[in-house]
Amino acid sequence: MEIKELHLKHYGKFRDHRITLQPGVNIIYGRNETGKTTIHSFVRAMFFGLDRGRGRQAKTDEYSLRQPWDDPSYFAGSMTLSENGETYQIDRNFNRGQQSCTVVNRSKAVEAEDGQEEIRRLLGGMSEAAFCNTLFVRQARAETDEALMEELRGFMVNYDQSLDQQTDVSRALQSLQKKKKQFVQKKKAEEQQLEEKIGRRQAEADYVRREIDSLKEKEKELTKRPPEQFRQEGPEDEDQENEKEEDKGRNYRIMTEALLVIAALLAFAMAWLFRVPQLRIFLGTFAVIFLALLFPVHKLLSGDEEGDQDWTEEKERQIGAVREQLENQEDKYRQLQSELELLYQNHMKIEGSSLEIEALNLAISRITELSSSVFQESGGDLAQKTSEILSMITGGRYTRVSLGDSLELQVQSKDRLLKLHELSFGTMQQVYFALRTASGELFAGGRQLPLILDEPFAMYDDARLAAVLGWLYHSGRQVILFTCQDRERRILEKIKAGD
Repeated sequence: MEIKELHLKHYGKFRDHRITLQPGVNIIYGRNETGKTTIHSFVRAMFFGLDRGRGRQAKTDEYSLRQPWDDPSYFAGSMTLSENGETYQIDRNFNRGQQSCTVVNRSKAVEAEDGQEEIRRLLGGMSEAAFCNTLFVRQARAETDEALMEELRGFMVNYDQSLDQQTDVSRALQSLQKKKKQFVQKKKAEEQQLEEKIGRRQAEADYVRREIDSLKEKEKELTKRPPEQFRQEGPEDEDQENEKEEDKGRNYRIMTEALLVIAALLAFAMAWLFRVPQLRIFLGTFAVIFLALLFPVHKLLSGDEEGDQDWTEEKERQIGAVREQLENQEDKYRQLQSELELLYQNHMKIEGSSLEIEALNLAISRITELSSSVFQESGGDLAQKTSEILSMITGGRYTRVSLGDSLELQVQSKDRLLKLHELSFGTMQQVYFALRTASGELFAGGRQLPLILDEPFAMYDDARLAAVLGWLYHSGRQVILFTCQDRERRILEKIKAGD
């Protein structure tokens, strides 16, 4: 595949800007802040589109960075490329809410039914993550990231001929990881809600428990007799002593009332016997007075008894009210305890859902182990291709690269095997470049897709730069190299002149 033309209709700072590209190495030179990185970003956007981020990410995502400021509603571009002698044109509208992608085979005048799927076919089935970690090198990002490891492992497993060709390990792992994440999030949310509810019910139960204790203490105080009714005798003598006191008081009242009645009767009798009027009146008056004293004497002598009765009735009323409250609170406490028991049972059920998460973890682990095993068996092609590229761009100084199941790189020099951290920074960058380029060819099914490079060789010295540009020039593949330095152009001219 070769890219023929980039048409930035309205993208970033560019409006109706066209760039014509040629086969081989294309150097796009410009000073800083002239828009090289914007053009570099445009190539990726034409292949895979631009997704708008959410929340805080929306302020710094690629969509926001490249959306035109002067007219945000017009956000579009076009790219022309050739594949197997046929010309294709890709048109995109990036504007949010109006996003579209059309792919037209201009050689046959046929528009693809699914534009994005047609682009995927032209790229040999390469995903966006694989593209961005291999053929598309961003500024100051010549090294690979973790996404490449997962892409390579999954690709190698699917690439192995002994497995079902419909198997997609990367997608299977992504699906399992997604399910696991959903289970974990759901479990966490349910646990949080349940724990909050348990906390509220437990606090309410503790409060009711304290109320019950308080009411029991109040009932205990109310059932005590007044202090003056207690004697020094033990509690077993209290009832007997109280009965004796009540009997003595009652006998005294009856005796006093009887004496008053007898005195009144005697006074009446004597008044009847005596004939002297003054004496009769005197005795009759005394008789009336004695009778009149019956009521106040009865009231006075039976007052303590009535007071005791009034006190007893009031106490019984208070005790009854307290006991009613106590019964209600105890019923409420029992209900809360039942609710708490049910909530704890539900919590145990949620804990049991961990088995599903454990099952997913087991499946993920098993697939990873199997894919790692297959990767070790199938990674030879990638290591060989990487070794070939590295040997050529280092002038044969480093001849072989080995890859572990986690993409741990080791490099063979003329006399010993070196780990990546033992290499100089410049050599490390060369190793990464070789790995990315070889991986890109592997992902594209052997197709030579364009390399889109934004300042990848800024840390190379002139010798290393000449070696890698020489390899790129003789590889026959299309390269789009963005740089703010003129030395790439000068070195490339020398390479061309030397042929």
